[in-house]
Amino acid sequence: MPYGALDEIIVLDLSDRLAASFCAKTLGLYGCEVIKVEPLSGDPLRKWTNSNPGNQSGDSPLFLHLNAGKKSITINLHETKGQNTLAALMKVCDVVIETHKPGHLNKIGLAYNQIKKSNASIIFTSITPYGQTGPYKNFHYDELALFAMTGAMYREGLPDREPLRYSGEIAQYFAGNAAAAATTAALFKRTLTGHGDWLDISIQECMAGHPHQIGRRAPFIYAGEPDPRSQPRTSASGAREPYAVGTFRCKDGYFSFLPLGPRMWPNIAKMINREDLMVDPKYNDTIKRSENREKLEAIFQAWVDDKTREEIFQAVQAAGVPGSPILRPEEVHKNEQFQERGFFQNVSHPNGQTLRMTGDPFRFSNAPTSSIKAAPKLSQNTNEVLRKLLELSDAQIEMLAMENII
Repeated sequence: MPYGALDEIIVLDLSDRLAASFCAKTLGLYGCEVIKVEPLSGDPLRKWTNSNPGNQSGDSPLFLHLNAGKKSITINLHETKGQNTLAALMKVCDVVIETHKPGHLNKIGLAYNQIKKSNASIIFTSITPYGQTGPYKNFHYDELALFAMTGAMYREGLPDREPLRYSGEIAQYFAGNAAAAATTAALFKRTLTGHGDWLDISIQECMAGHPHQIGRRAPFIYAGEPDPRSQPRTSASGAREPYAVGTFRCKDGYFSFLPLGPRMWPNIAKMINREDLMVDPKYNDTIKRSENREKLEAIFQAWVDDKTREEIFQAVQAAGVPGSPILRPEEVHKNEQFQERGFFQNVSHPNGQTLRMTGDPFRFSNAPTSSIKAAPKLSQNTNEVLRKLLELSDAQIEMLAMENII
């Protein structure tokens, strides 16, 4: 696997949700051997969505992304013999990542307190919407609920309209990253103590405590100050030059700007070749520029109109103004920065199809960049894993298959 930082660590991935699956993938990037344990019908994420008609793998793009580099085994956990098989695997593995409702694994003899009796060094990472305790621990959830119940939605959107949430499954990825970091810390602690641990990861808490949330909402959280929504391209704190904030249409697409603070005003005026504005009394301080925002915005838009994204990008870099072209999805993997660092890789799927996938978002100075492996086909590694870890014979494995256990 990638860099061997956690080489020889075996992870059982019992996830059927995005956060835990992303946690397991991240541990795989660190070097762990990740074994995905699926029901006989497969992880539901395999059929989450398939917006690409040319995808011949039969699995969703989301599944292929989240499970790159993992192995796949199937176990029927509705049967006692299947539960016993998984328990046997837990006794010889290092980490279990799971997403079941609090108390479920305890009912079938697979909870941390039960497994640690025979594997004291096991680490369980439980990733659930609201954690293992509290009045909400068994509540159903979706991404919208998590945004709503962390305060993240309240400050997004126009002041006179309904609150909005960010697009995508951001809370899930926040939680997946936090869980991977916590699991890595638990593995390090284990090297010092020899003992495992049970990590209780709440997706709600990960979202509420993420630096993006705390950073923007710290006055409200810590001092009880109001946290109002503001109009587009304005800032309640006066920290931005409002006429040049946000997304603007240009000659070949869109460009985004975020100039922070009055110190950006001279840079902007010089960039658009309007240094005369710096001495115009209508624009000589932040308050006056805010009062004349629409006029300045028209001037700024006129400068943007006849330029390509690349031309604007070169201009903002030269002027020291924060800004970036908005790339279309099909343009991202062609971006010269990504290409130079080899971030996107061609990955051969077991069915012979070649997929374009993201690589490792980090580099080790003393190790070469690794090749990303494709996500596995359903049950691709069941026989291999049972032979290696449980030392089952071919006849024993065949019997489990005949009994509909694997």
